Amino acid sequence: MVQAQVGRWSWLNGVRLSDAVSIRPGVGMLGLFQHMKYRPWYALGELVDNSLQSYLSNRDRLRDIEGQDYRLRVEIELSKEDGGSIHIRDNAAGISRADWPRAFLVAEPPSDASGLSQFGIGMKAACCWFADEWSLRTTHLGEDLSRSVTFNVPQIIASRDDQLAAHDEPSDWRNHFTELRLWNLHRIPQTRTIAKMRTYLGAIYRQFLRNDDIILTFNGEAVDYIEPRILVAPRWDAEEGVEPVEWRKPVDIRLESGRRVTGFVAIRETGSTSDAGLALFYRRKVVTGAGDESYRPPDIFGQGNTFASQRVFGELNMDDFNVTYTKDSIVWYDEEEEFLALLREHLNDGAFPLLRQANNYRSRTASPARTNVQEVVDRTSELLRDTKDLSAASGVDEPVDSPSSHEPSPLEKVLKDTTTLVADRDVLIPFAGSSWLVKLRWVADESREQWLTSIRDTSSKQNAVTVTVNQAHPFMRAFCEAPGQDVEAVWRVAVALGLGQEIARESGVSQAGVVTSRVNHLLRSVLSKQV
Repeated sequence: MVQAQVGRWSWLNGVRLSDAVSIRPGVGMLGLFQHMKYRPWYALGELVDNSLQSYLSNRDRLRDIEGQDYRLRVEIELSKEDGGSIHIRDNAAGISRADWPRAFLVAEPPSDASGLSQFGIGMKAACCWFADEWSLRTTHLGEDLSRSVTFNVPQIIASRDDQLAAHDEPSDWRNHFTELRLWNLHRIPQTRTIAKMRTYLGAIYRQFLRNDDIILTFNGEAVDYIEPRILVAPRWDAEEGVEPVEWRKPVDIRLESGRRVTGFVAIRETGSTSDAGLALFYRRKVVTGAGDESYRPPDIFGQGNTFASQRVFGELNMDDFNVTYTKDSIVWYDEEEEFLALLREHLNDGAFPLLRQANNYRSRTASPARTNVQEVVDRTSELLRDTKDLSAASGVDEPVDSPSSHEPSPLEKVLKDTTTLVADRDVLIPFAGSSWLVKLRWVADESREQWLTSIRDTSSKQNAVTVTVNQAHPFMRAFCEAPGQDVEAVWRVAVALGLGQEIARESGVSQAGVVTSRVNHLLRSVLSKQV
């Protein structure tokens, strides 16, 4: 390689080079950050990361000064008033004089990038995403001054000046804190978003909260993480009397590249459409799977609203991978498909088939959502009530022969007294010139063998019948517990069978109850099993 300079030109291997060009990010980049695709909880997380990293890097020194009971405290205050503002204070070690120049340069990583502060962009990007105007004040443990700086992004961009004046004040060397203030927000969070920010921060920093590394408050309330209860139950296909087990399985998967994923996957004791799913951690922080944004790949959870999508959850450590610069997603290196195949195989092995348990296990105690069930009952009753004459709708013109009396059996009398009522509605239905009082009942009763009962009230002066469907029946547990499964269609078929039985009896059909009896038998036996 031959390099020479002739006159004002430089030459490299016979090629003329122009004067050097700067590729350092300019101040104009600050104006681009507000257009990033951040979510507010992850943007706030960038600011919490700085506090955590300052604490982790100086933990021993902080405890030497404050005592062994010292804990990092980060306080976040968010207001919607006067254009919106965010105020964040911590008692970490502060920003040192040596780190001060680098702290405000865009894309200038710290000397040690092995922690939460990795790319040298988080604080600047998050603050500018939230607001055009923000300030920082800090004092570092062991230094005798505090330093502050104020950003006005539009003014900085207009002036193209890459120098900002810092203001110094004397401070006791034992002081240590950082304070961030942001005002005139680009996006003022609404009430629902503010509630989610607090919840999601708890999910994102759950490992630090568990270990008592941090006391995190949001608008004066402690941020916490509620640990889900793990299902303790026998296998779905076990015989009665088999001892229950905790459905939690450790994960330790190594990919062909050598990258390793560790953690656990478990089954929730109580299903939750919003809270189930996997959380992916990077350096102890959740980067995918906070709140209801959990990682639910179809290879593991299936398509749609399956039982697995309500019950399976877990935490996986992804430190051998990397994260996007916004720290809200894993960089998979085209290995996600391989990982999911190995994870599914691991969770479905014959000795401890966790996914099959999640999809097939049914609680012995039925717990239908009362509101949803009552809505189904109400809609059906309104439909029947609006029908002027059910005989016209059903195609029945005249009764046949004379009606036969039907005396309830001893079992039916017992079933009439059930106390496990979930939903009910009484409706008066016209039929062939007379009226029927139909009492629609939805119960959850393990002791009740039948899926459907239809009982004629012989003591009533008018035609009256009670049609009852049992949510605790094996057929209902197998096919009508998940929100995506249509309870209403099943309910309407049940009403048609039950009411049709009593109308047939009234019309003179003998042994009309045989049909519902056989339906109950078939549904409890072969037709209640998942294929």
